[in-house]
Amino acid sequence: MRRRQLIGTAALTALSPLCWASSSMDHFQLIIVGAGAAGLTCACIAAENGVKDILVLEKNPVIGGSSLIARGTWFASGTASQTTRGVKDSDHDAVLYLKSEGLGKNDESLLDAMLPAAREQIVWFEQNGIRPIALFAEKGVRRIHKFDMPEVIFFLRKKALSLGVKIWTGCPVKDLIQDKVTGRIKGVVFTRAGADRKAFASLGVVLCSGGFSRNKSLLESVQEGLQNVATIAPPGLTGDGLKMGIKVGAATADLEHIKASYAFTDNPSTYQDMTFAYYYGPIIVNDDCARFVNESAPYKEIAQKVIQQHEAKSYLVFDDEIRKTVSRLANSSGPLKEFWGTGKIGNLPVFSGKTVEEVAQNAHIDPVGLKDTVDMYNEAIAKLGKDPDFYRKDLTGKAKLAQIVKPPFYVIPVRPALLGTYGGLKINTDAQVLNKSGKPISGLWAAGEVTGGVHGAAAAMGVPLSSAFGFGRIAGLSATKALREVKG
Repeated sequence: MRRRQLIGTAALTALSPLCWASSSMDHFQLIIVGAGAAGLTCACIAAENGVKDILVLEKNPVIGGSSLIARGTWFASGTASQTTRGVKDSDHDAVLYLKSEGLGKNDESLLDAMLPAAREQIVWFEQNGIRPIALFAEKGVRRIHKFDMPEVIFFLRKKALSLGVKIWTGCPVKDLIQDKVTGRIKGVVFTRAGADRKAFASLGVVLCSGGFSRNKSLLESVQEGLQNVATIAPPGLTGDGLKMGIKVGAATADLEHIKASYAFTDNPSTYQDMTFAYYYGPIIVNDDCARFVNESAPYKEIAQKVIQQHEAKSYLVFDDEIRKTVSRLANSSGPLKEFWGTGKIGNLPVFSGKTVEEVAQNAHIDPVGLKDTVDMYNEAIAKLGKDPDFYRKDLTGKAKLAQIVKPPFYVIPVRPALLGTYGGLKINTDAQVLNKSGKPISGLWAAGEVTGGVHGAAAAMGVPLSSAFGFGRIAGLSATKALREVKG
């Protein structure tokens, strides 16, 4: 993690309340599973609007979940930040953009609900002194509002506690309690120090438990080979909420669209371990040292091709001249930034050699196979100026393809990684979880990465946080509506 994130995480670790139930069965109005962006937002909004006795159960010893490692990019339309900068935007235009990014697989009704809720939540933060630190565009209109996520999570925790919300950390939820007659969700079974406990909620339960990037069996069930990719998701994202929802009859959405991103260095932990260097000259080979993809293809498409290779392994192969090209053309960051500029390797996951065979030996891959692949590529570039095998034409329009001929030669092992799963329980515009007949499961809501339907075939930048905050807010207001209905 970056230094700022580490500081934020340390503060949250020190201040996360380690409170415990006083008996084996406890009673609340609302139980929220997960203390990330969605769960804490839901707790604050519900508490502000009259819901009392709210319990947030967090599996990990610290709060924040995947929100803490997020880049803080929040997709929103029609905001004050846009207006003051002269950005003309509308929810209608934003929905069209998101449907285009999601290849039309999104649930449009969820987008129509999310965007105003996300905007209202930004206003809520601004009223509480938390404002975007930047506004920038991604493929068009400036809709990406950047926030300092440790600051946001720390504030949400402080606000929730001030409103009387109980936050219990180190308490994984293992089951939902469902009324056998009515089917209503009325509580949860959770674990504390190895012992099972029960907590009941008169209004119901909100699942904000995140995705399942760290559950290999679930990943494999969604897509063969997905279990071999790396992940930068924090510990604990094992699909608990998804499995509990399915167990009580919930339908799912978007699971078939889950995709990894390319490329990350081995054992990645943050976005800083990601590189797009392959767009600027290196070739990509598999464990057999053979090329198998057009290196200029979209990074999600390349990831899909890599997943089909042995153990999802791949390597970037290039020479010193290409290293300089990457330094000149790419907007490099992270641990590899100095290497691209200077060639200095140090303790970085980079192998070098005076010949192609030597760098292959140092990288523990086939020297003969790599030499043959590089020779064939060089011959094609020299004779044709292009790649006849995978139709690579140039370096993202910025430079011509170059031979790999000038020592030293380099190999970097890279692999696809999951930033999140972004598919899960099917919900409606009130954040109610739906069964397979499309009807709400009474007493059960969900928000954030545990849900599906928002992203469609691809998660656009900033939308995961927009969904978490937007539907976290909606879930809190839905619980408030349920309270009013109970009171008559």
